[in-house]
Amino acid sequence: MSDTPASPPAARPATASGTAAGMRLLGVDLARSIALLGMMITHIVPLDDPDPTWATLFAGRSSALFAVLAGVSVVLSTRTLLSVSGPRAWLAAASGLWVRGAVIFVLGLLLASLGSSVAVVLANYGLMFIIASFLLRLPRLALGLLAPVWLIATPLLSHALRTGQGLYPSYDVPDVFMLADPGLLLQELAITGYYPVLQWMGFVLLGMCIARLEWTSRSLWKGMLFIGAAVAALALFASSLLLTMGGRAALEAELSAGADPLGSDLETILQVGNYGTTPTGSWWWMIIAGPHSSTPLDLLHSSGVAVAVLAACMLIARGAAVRWLMPFIAAGAMPLTIYTAHVVAVVFTELLLPPLLSLFLHIATALVFATVWRRAVSARGPLEWPVSRLVSTVRKAILAR
Repeated sequence: MSDTPASPPAARPATASGTAAGMRLLGVDLARSIALLGMMITHIVPLDDPDPTWATLFAGRSSALFAVLAGVSVVLSTRTLLSVSGPRAWLAAASGLWVRGAVIFVLGLLLASLGSSVAVVLANYGLMFIIASFLLRLPRLALGLLAPVWLIATPLLSHALRTGQGLYPSYDVPDVFMLADPGLLLQELAITGYYPVLQWMGFVLLGMCIARLEWTSRSLWKGMLFIGAAVAALALFASSLLLTMGGRAALEAELSAGADPLGSDLETILQVGNYGTTPTGSWWWMIIAGPHSSTPLDLLHSSGVAVAVLAACMLIARGAAVRWLMPFIAAGAMPLTIYTAHVVAVVFTELLLPPLLSLFLHIATALVFATVWRRAVSARGPLEWPVSRLVSTVRKAILAR
């Protein structure tokens, strides 16, 4: 989940006063830190106990930001290799993503097997890294056109496919035990699970497109901030408008008839979110923008938020105030370590501590550990460093042939 090519840890810039590449990485790390902390909030703070809380502001949006940044990472970690033409350069770049994706995939299954309340996203991300390897040579224009089409079209495809095949979510997070049924595992990861790869690949494509832009332009990020915020707001407005034009009545009738096996009401679905996909009884479900509903408007809204947050972080990284945010940037530079430690810690803290105290301990521990590790050991986290070395070894072996 690192966004830099495999190189010695010391090569990663540590301050915003360095090169343009250094500022670029600081902005990405800051955005990734926001995604990590947002996911911690949604994992720990009850979203509907008894009513939707402030934590619902992060529901769905944090993990979507993480996915967009994964797409950015795909390009940043392979751009040097891909600057050389030829199949061997692509194979070296792709193999690095295969290795990274496989490690993340396996780690995700293992973490899910711990039985915490967290819907672990890593297995899905690992699969998306592998899929993205086959799109590395797509030009920027193609990515820019494909991303919005993907975000709008794949929810409709999923709805039609699930309706036609009678596919329903199991509400189980894919773990190592699902390896006994590869078909079910693939179905959960790609179509019926909490983070359906079919739709969520759109976030990765968007991130890949953004990473191909001219990052040194301040006006670019100001424009991206405006565009992202506008798209996010328009998606919510469109959903609200369509709900008043018959959608709300139709969906409430669906829920009254038992469309949702968990018995959720419409307001909970719109504010707290669903479980990755919508029920299949009515096409009206495609107009909602609730978190984790994976509808066109949900994906467009979450994408807009992700773009706006990344743009804001890139602008902040250019200013002097960024030095006060270094603990957050340090945490964002080691997402695999911080996320893994957080999921493991949730197993112990969710039953022993009240939510707000638990959240404070998770965030404070992450920031302190990342800051100390960065200054005393390496800019890469304890999990990022061995993964990076493994990727580097595989790439060198292929290039040496």
